[in-house]
Amino acid sequence: MPGTADDFLKSVLKSGLLDRTQLQDSLRGVPGPQRTDPKALAEHLVRGGKLSSFQAQKLLQGATLGLTLGPFQILTPIGRGGMGTVYLALDTRNHQHVAVKVLPPRLASAKSHYLARFEREKELSIKVVHPNIAMTFEVGQHKGVHYIVMEYIPGASLHRLVKKVGPLTVPRTARLFMEVATALEHAHSINIIHRDLKPSNIMITPNDHAKVLDLGLAMLEGENSEPVEVIGGEGYVVGSLDYMAPEQTENSLAIDGRADLYALGCSLYFTLTGTPPFADGGQSKRDKVHAQRHLEAFPVHHRNPDVPEKFSYLIEKMMSKNPDRRLPTAKAVREELQAWCPVESEKPMDQSGDQSFQAAIAELEKAPLAGEQIPDEPILPIEEPAAAETPPEKPRRGLDLFVGFWAMLVRLLKRK
Repeated sequence: MPGTADDFLKSVLKSGLLDRTQLQDSLRGVPGPQRTDPKALAEHLVRGGKLSSFQAQKLLQGATLGLTLGPFQILTPIGRGGMGTVYLALDTRNHQHVAVKVLPPRLASAKSHYLARFEREKELSIKVVHPNIAMTFEVGQHKGVHYIVMEYIPGASLHRLVKKVGPLTVPRTARLFMEVATALEHAHSINIIHRDLKPSNIMITPNDHAKVLDLGLAMLEGENSEPVEVIGGEGYVVGSLDYMAPEQTENSLAIDGRADLYALGCSLYFTLTGTPPFADGGQSKRDKVHAQRHLEAFPVHHRNPDVPEKFSYLIEKMMSKNPDRRLPTAKAVREELQAWCPVESEKPMDQSGDQSFQAAIAELEKAPLAGEQIPDEPILPIEEPAAAETPPEKPRRGLDLFVGFWAMLVRLLKRK
């Protein structure tokens, strides 16, 4: 903690978040006794909207670096994982709120494959332009820090929503997943396979639209030019095992868009039941791989009687172990889901000027951290799971051994 109010104010100026004139104007009206209390000054600046609580906390700790990134003011973290941290940020050029994904310099320098993955994500994300996929505005590097600037999407992940309110209704689920299928249809049309579709990578906006996030593990169909530790390959697992297609567990490069459709089916399963398809099959990595390759999920309509059997069968078909037995394309999935959608007036897409958008920003600025936690290492070598085969014969005991002994003795006597 800074020892004096002067130390705190010097930290504010050094951070670049406010200049001297802005700071002086912001401190007018502070009661006399509070002017010597650094914490009181920080709280005053937060109440006035000049600092976020995250920024104030860092400045009170004496940290001045990392609160700006080129033209972006870092407001608060909203998600963390092995590939970096996503921050809510303010673009000072147009005063728009954005999400900035940052690769920490320590990862970029210590592990070159992290930087290679991040560069791939930058390259692929800028190509995808669709209303149901998080928009990427720009990519860049500032003083050795690599970043991706995306639209900020208010709301909650599908995973968090289901955990909060329970399984969704079939009509709402069908409408949301029709939007996800539309997003996949676009990505697949430019040969991009997501490879990590799951409920925590689907945001549900205040206007109840679905937005697909995170192309950090995406690949171009048929590519194999990068090292396996960067994009995966035979013997490597890429993605989240609870939602991963069987063929992706064997060779994460020898797949096509139908692997995303399998993950879509698993995500539908979660949305309607509140649990991944094979949550009861063991939690180790080997258990999950074995389940995706060999086990059949308990039917959705048995876990949730409100789900019609016909809709349950649609999910079952999407989760076929054999890709040839699944629906062939995201377009085919979209058309199937459309038949289950309610007839209602379409809600407008969320805009940055919406009241709900501004409310979400205000709430985030008060909280030091929000968002999903994702696995620390998304691409790992995986041990081959035990083959599905009958157990070896147990050693004979008691009467079996006695009978076996006399059978051998009889054979020996016959030879004599």
